[in-house]
Amino acid sequence: MEEKVIKEYQPEVISITGEAIKKYIEGISEDNQFFFRNGVKAPPLYATALSIPFTGRVLFDEEVNQGVNPMRVVHGEQDSRIFKLIKEGDEIKILTKFLGVEQKETGTIFIVKAEQFDNKTGEKIGEGYHLYFIRGEKKAGGEKKKEEEKKPDQSKKLYEWKKRVAKDQPIKYAEGSGDRFPIHTDESFAKAMGFPTIILHGMCTMAFAAKSVIDNVCGGDPTKLKRMRVRFSKIVLPEDELTFIGYESDEKPEIGKRRIDIVALNQNGEEVLKNAFAEIE
Repeated sequence: MEEKVIKEYQPEVISITGEAIKKYIEGISEDNQFFFRNGVKAPPLYATALSIPFTGRVLFDEEVNQGVNPMRVVHGEQDSRIFKLIKEGDEIKILTKFLGVEQKETGTIFIVKAEQFDNKTGEKIGEGYHLYFIRGEKKAGGEKKKEEEKKPDQSKKLYEWKKRVAKDQPIKYAEGSGDRFPIHTDESFAKAMGFPTIILHGMCTMAFAAKSVIDNVCGGDPTKLKRMRVRFSKIVLPEDELTFIGYESDEKPEIGKRRIDIVALNQNGEEVLKNAFAEIE
């Protein structure tokens, strides 16, 4: 089905250095040596991370942002497909498209698509749908409906993996990803926005979820990860203790792929990701 594009932005080209990839690897606390064999390669969600500064600019574009306050925006959902890993020496072209706005009872959602290409060959290496949620923008009379919770089948549990968020994780991720939005780097700004302190980037939590699948189901081979989709349901703070639990899914993706459903909890048992899953080969 053809997508309706409201506005397409000028492509951006980024030259990828080994040093830049290493900063991203440090930002997500990645220890998989795969990324350092035969040159430096980036983890699967790096292409999405590179796109965030460009998808986010839609929110500052007065031509399409409908007068919303971009400082009240949070990354609501992310759906990323990975066709090829980025490596040092690559030139990546990022094409950003604004697809429109959805009005929900809980607020307004901006939908932006980013596609990543090898600028030298034209090969498509990834794409993603970025859904940005405007906090505090509720429709009149709208009440949040309680989601129907589907409990995972414990007989299909594949793994449980724990990750402690480092105190400086948001700062390191900001440097490695280029996403320096002040709710992640400036404590006074974060508090002014209603947060207790700086918060972790949703994309960093998503990278942790991806690692949990790669290390526990894919035998440490990141090339097997082909898709990740999540909804960011609760903020993650420095020094939080996260637990990622993977289950064989009842949902069947396309032929030749497996779907792994992911439950992500903080130390209080609260879900920090909802509707999270990975598709692997």
